[in-house]
Amino acid sequence: MGQADGKRVPIVAAALALAFSGSCRVDEPLLPTGSTGSDSSSNPGTTPGANPTTPGNTTDNQQITAPIIADPLSGSTVSETQPTLTVLNAARSGSTAPTYLFQVSTESSFTSLVAQSPQVSEGTGGSTAWRVERTLSAGRHFWRVRARAGTVEGPFSATADFTVGSTGGAPTPPPAPPPSSGTILSDPLAGGSLGEVSGGQFTSGGWQVTSSADYIRYEVPTLSSGWVEFETTGLRPSNPSHDQFMLFGMWDPSAGDYRANRFRVHLQKLHPNPHNPPYLRARWIANGEQHDEGSDFFAWEPSRRYRWRIEWGPSGEANQAKFFLDGQQVITVNYNRTYAPEVHFIELGVAERGESIVGVRYSNFRVGR
Repeated sequence: MGQADGKRVPIVAAALALAFSGSCRVDEPLLPTGSTGSDSSSNPGTTPGANPTTPGNTTDNQQITAPIIADPLSGSTVSETQPTLTVLNAARSGSTAPTYLFQVSTESSFTSLVAQSPQVSEGTGGSTAWRVERTLSAGRHFWRVRARAGTVEGPFSATADFTVGSTGGAPTPPPAPPPSSGTILSDPLAGGSLGEVSGGQFTSGGWQVTSSADYIRYEVPTLSSGWVEFETTGLRPSNPSHDQFMLFGMWDPSAGDYRANRFRVHLQKLHPNPHNPPYLRARWIANGEQHDEGSDFFAWEPSRRYRWRIEWGPSGEANQAKFFLDGQQVITVNYNRTYAPEVHFIELGVAERGESIVGVRYSNFRVGR
C-alpha cells in the first residue's frame, strides 16, 4: 500500500521523472550501543548532484558542475558497435539550458578522439543520452562528458571505460537466485515496480537513482521476524556527494517523524574523507532501543552486481539482525525489544532523508517471513 493525500491507497507502478537535485544533509554519527535518541549532524555536506569537482566558471550567476557517468559504467562490455552513452545531468544555477559534449577515445588521455558529439540538448528525467555516430572497433574505449550553458563550460565528468566485443570486459553477473522460502513480495524492478515510486528511472539493469530525493516505498504486513533481499550495481568507492549515502530503510509512519521514530532501521554506505569508519553502517531501533554496528568495507566495483540480505527476529533469549553482502555476514546487531511496527514501511532510499546515492541501480527486491 502507498500513501497519497494522507491516505494509504493501492500502489500503482509509476516513475516520476525528477530534475537532478538534492538536499544538503550530512552523515549521522554512531551512538553507543543500546542508546536512544534522534539523529544529529557531524560532517559538513557538499552540494549534491555531481562528482566532487570544482564547478565551472560563472557569468551572469551561471554555474554548472560535471555530469555523472550512468551507462555504460566503467568496466562494462557492450555488444553494440555504436553504443548509447548516458549521463546524469549536471547541476546548474542560472536560466540557460545546458548542452552536453560527449567524447570517446581509445586513450585514457584523450589525446586523439575516435568519436565526438555535437552539442546535445539536455534530456528530460534527469539524464542525457547520445548514440555514438560512428562504428567503434572491438576493444577498450574511454568516454567522458562535459556540460555547457551559454558561454560557461563545466568540468569534464570522471572518465569511464567500456569494451566493445566479448573480451576484456567484466564478466556477466550470475542470474538472480530463485525466491527464498517464505517470500511474500517479489519485485524485479524491470520497467516498473509494485511499490510507490518517486523519481529515478527504469533501465535494463533495474531502477536507477537520478536524484538524492528518489525512493521506492513498500508497505508490508508487520514483520517482527523477516528478511529483505535486493541487488545493486553502480556502487563506487566514493559516492557522488558526501551527503548521498542511504541504501535502505524500514520504519513506522504511525510512530512519529522518521528521525525520532521508535521503529527505524537504515543501512548507509559511506566513504573515507570526510567520513570515519565504519563505512557500511546499520542503525537498528526497536521500540526505542537503538543499536549501531558497521563494517569497514568500501572497495566497491561499479560494474559488479552486489546481493544484499537483511534478516531479523528471535535468536536465543533475545533478538538478532544480520546483514549479508554477497552471502557473507558483514554486520550483526543484537537487540532486546521486539521490532514490531504497527505500519511497516520498507524503502530503497529513504523519502524523509533525501540522501539516496545517485547512479545506483536496484533490482530483484524481495521481502519474506
